[in-house]
Amino acid sequence: MPIKTILVPTDFSEHAEKAIETAAILAKPLGAQIHLLHVMHLPVQAVTPEMAVVPVGFWQDLRAHAERKLDESRKAIEKQGLRCATELVEDIPGFAVAAAAKRANADLIVMGSRGLTGLKHALLGSVAERTVRTAPCPVLTVKQDGVGPLRLRTILVPMDFSAASHRALDLAKELAKTAGPAHLILVHAYYVPIELEQYLIQQGDPVLERLSESVTKDLEKMLTGLQDAGISSEYVATRGAPERLIVELAKEKHADLIVMGTHGRRGLSHLLLGSVAERVVRTAECPVLTAQEKKG
Repeated sequence: MPIKTILVPTDFSEHAEKAIETAAILAKPLGAQIHLLHVMHLPVQAVTPEMAVVPVGFWQDLRAHAERKLDESRKAIEKQGLRCATELVEDIPGFAVAAAAKRANADLIVMGSRGLTGLKHALLGSVAERTVRTAPCPVLTVKQDGVGPLRLRTILVPMDFSAASHRALDLAKELAKTAGPAHLILVHAYYVPIELEQYLIQQGDPVLERLSESVTKDLEKMLTGLQDAGISSEYVATRGAPERLIVELAKEKHADLIVMGTHGRRGLSHLLLGSVAERVVRTAECPVLTAQEKKG
């Protein structure tokens, strides 16, 4: 999949600067253009006498300041020999990024993630996680407090054999060749609730042994294809909760990037089932690139 346009949302924070730095590193070998986006989130105006109305002049000054900051960022990017466009919109950040990606025909979004956990995450949520869920293209999230500039030497690719995970593998292969060379580690975590496992064993069904054999066969076939394409690779298949194992293995293997599929659940199904990809985005120390199954 060719990456020609990289959308980078910026709020001018250190997290956003890290995202811009990462996007520039990727854009050079890919020959891609960077599209900087700043979203002005305007609160609802006061509707009762007790509430103070924010002066119109304040928002005008805020917009002028944002335009200046965007222009400074654009010039810094262009000094690196890269093409850069800018866009400023007034909207809700959680929805504006996906909409801007459609307008710009972006092939990739690179954005900062603050990695909120616990009560802060429950109260504030995450613009990055909402973007992962709704974006029309892959999303690369980076943390300001992560390791230094992105260097693709080791890429971890979680595989659940869904269409989304196969798309993630295609992205990882592309990056391994163009922005690497990188070593790919395919990982599959098979999880069976203990109650179900005990029941199946009682019925004479060695469920874990059967799963292991099936998974190993599929992963070895993928490995052969990667090695035939000249890509260094290995695989890890183990039992456990996927989001925990992915993050732990990425740390153990010193992965520079995790590339994984996401099913983009929304509404009730998202509330009930959550998303392994979003939890990995929140807790992984290295950047995470997510890709949904291509529609149509």
